[in-house]
Amino acid sequence: MVRKANPAMYFEIPVTDMKRAVAFYQQVFGFDFQFEEIHGNQMAFIPFELDGTGISGALAKGEIYQPSLSGTLIYLHAENIDNTLHQVQLAGAKVLFPKTRAGGYSYVAEIEDSERNRIGLMEPLP
Repeated sequence: MVRKANPAMYFEIPVTDMKRAVAFYQQVFGFDFQFEEIHGNQMAFIPFELDGTGISGALAKGEIYQPSLSGTLIYLHAENIDNTLHQVQLAGAKVLFPKTRAGGYSYVAEIEDSERNRIGLMEPLP
């Protein structure tokens, strides 16, 4: 029997200033990072649990990485979107789409991060 998996496995968020981006994501989400250079690109990996659910990724700085408010939209888990949006504003970033219920599944919101990327937030309903 073939084991089925969700299609997304990993993401990279483009950054132009790694120090600023790391500070933003640490303040807003409490992420710890592991740093590495791969193929000439600076990578700040967000740790993940091998046995956990969902995917993880990295902040990525290099010639091919261009922050954008358009294009692919990744949603990051938020235990409490209201608290996360508060941290976003304390970090000097913008709320682009306020907390809104998304059907019977979750609450969502969208922010502009420190690098001018559109990032989604998702809080599952209890």
